[in-house]
Amino acid sequence: MSTEQQLAAVVSAANNLTGVVTGKIGEIDRALEAAQRTYREQLASLDQRLPRLALTQNFSMAPDATGNLIEGWDIHQQVTTTKLRTVTNTSQKTGRPSADVDFMRQVQADVREQFPDFDIRASEYWRNGIHVWQMKWTDNAVSAWLAYPKSVDDGKLSGGRPLLMNSTVTIGAFVRLVDGEIGGAWSTGAEKGKWRWCSVVMQPTRMFGHYWVIHPMCVTANGVVEVMLAGACTGVVTHPADWSCMLALD
Repeated sequence: MSTEQQLAAVVSAANNLTGVVTGKIGEIDRALEAAQRTYREQLASLDQRLPRLALTQNFSMAPDATGNLIEGWDIHQQVTTTKLRTVTNTSQKTGRPSADVDFMRQVQADVREQFPDFDIRASEYWRNGIHVWQMKWTDNAVSAWLAYPKSVDDGKLSGGRPLLMNSTVTIGAFVRLVDGEIGGAWSTGAEKGKWRWCSVVMQPTRMFGHYWVIHPMCVTANGVVEVMLAGACTGVVTHPADWSCMLALD
């Protein structure tokens, strides 16, 4: 065999080997993709099985005896709260006003820009009614806090107002930023002029005795925000359809 033929044979063998290696790499990539897909599906399934129990008071945001504040909440002294509406748990057929149905449909339309399959059941029965609040802050120092719901064990033995961060926690709310800017906690992901389901999942910190007070921070000195169904629960919530008044054990 001539040198040229030997070289051609080597090149052919190298090409064949390259093809085999490329094929194996493709098989490995497909196997990894399948494994990752299975892992994500299993993780999502586990998230769905984690219990979801209220960790904060008053998910419905009912007013206190004065009607001017939210029961079970701490609110910054430079924040004015105004209840905009109360949407009853009854259906439209049995008494929910059309204006409230229209309002909930607007919330749904806005949130569907994030979650196209979201159904707020605007005209149907709910387990609990909800209250919609406006929070307005004026001349507030930059980075001052806004408002937050107290923990469910506030006032009890070994309880406290902040949340313990020794388990997986979801913090969220339906929020419409009207003016100014806020950030963090139940306002995470808020956008001006649109209702958004704002949420953040916090993983255990593994820090002894660690806690968090779940109030947004005022980024601007003045602003206005509307909010409903703000609070925190155990477990993982990744879709607004799973966010409403949470079961709280006592």
